[in-house]
Amino acid sequence: MIILHAAAIVWGEIGGPNVSVPNLVAAQNRMEGVEAALAITVANRCDSNATSPPQTEFPLFDFNVVLAGPDRLKLPPPFDRPDVVVLHSTYIPAHAAIAARLRKAGIPYIICPRGGMMRSAQVYRGWKKKLGNRLFFNRVVSKAAALQFLTQGEAEQSVDWQRPMFVVGNGVALPSESDLSSAGTASPLRLVFIGRLAVEIKGLDLLVEGCAAVRPELIRRDARIELHGPDFRGGERTLRGMIVERQLEEIVTVDGAVGGPQKQALLQRTDVFIHTSRWEGHPNAVLEALAYGVPCLLTRATNMADEVAAAGAGWSVESTPKAIAEGIGEILACDRNKLAEMGGRARDLVVNRYGWDRVASRSVEAYRDCVG
Repeated sequence: MIILHAAAIVWGEIGGPNVSVPNLVAAQNRMEGVEAALAITVANRCDSNATSPPQTEFPLFDFNVVLAGPDRLKLPPPFDRPDVVVLHSTYIPAHAAIAARLRKAGIPYIICPRGGMMRSAQVYRGWKKKLGNRLFFNRVVSKAAALQFLTQGEAEQSVDWQRPMFVVGNGVALPSESDLSSAGTASPLRLVFIGRLAVEIKGLDLLVEGCAAVRPELIRRDARIELHGPDFRGGERTLRGMIVERQLEEIVTVDGAVGGPQKQALLQRTDVFIHTSRWEGHPNAVLEALAYGVPCLLTRATNMADEVAAAGAGWSVESTPKAIAEGIGEILACDRNKLAEMGGRARDLVVNRYGWDRVASRSVEAYRDCVG
């Protein structure tokens, strides 16, 4: 099967598709009888801070090459006539242009919206999305062979787009047993968030409010809340202001982005991972934390909370300060042995369901069911 993926990847930046899409393409390309490639559908920066594309084990194409021809994809065989094209994310102008060429050529395509079709996401910056839907994307979606949602929760919370759908989530690289977290073994108790400091989307304002509600308990338990990630639209400044206003400076800290060995070291010393989003597709950060054997406190809007709680690997709460505060209270009431046991269940969950080879196999099987 010949598969072409199209995604707005920015090399060197954290964020869902930047991590998950290249890993998915690589895993599919390792499968017998499958050739997979990736077209980058956004211009990467050309300044001195830009990160060069890595060496990949699959073909990599620039969108300017893909769209060079007026009526078809201008790519070398066999990717000039793929069996299916997967468009990752909805509101990318190049995806509308690619979809138009695919329709002319009679090549089926699948859209993986990555949370963008959920009702809550459609409301966020809603006027732009309404305009974009009317001008371009309603047609792109209406002609898709299928929609791929990353979780059942994302599918259920998405607008009814009247297309066939299936659910196959993201995967995660599995660290070795020797590199796992030592959750529950040291002081202070560390509760960690890793991701963009997108206050509204990630619910970080809710988290700070929740921390303020249990401030005495956090102090008594010698607990720390660490927020790590790149700034997003002034989110860092907003969070620092909230922390000072609520007298949480000694409890809640805000730091920059982490990656590579620094991120690994951070996860190894994390006791509980926190993700309090208002909406998500399928957060890679949560999968990574689980893979390191870290139990998680998640809002249901992350679309993984109920699964994690059912596995005994964490806590599921609503996206409100009160519910988050209650969840933190439950964590503070745990003894160290219980946290370690939950960490073991977290690791088991991803080993059994979310290794990249398993995800690649399920996704290719779903593509074949959709396009024949």
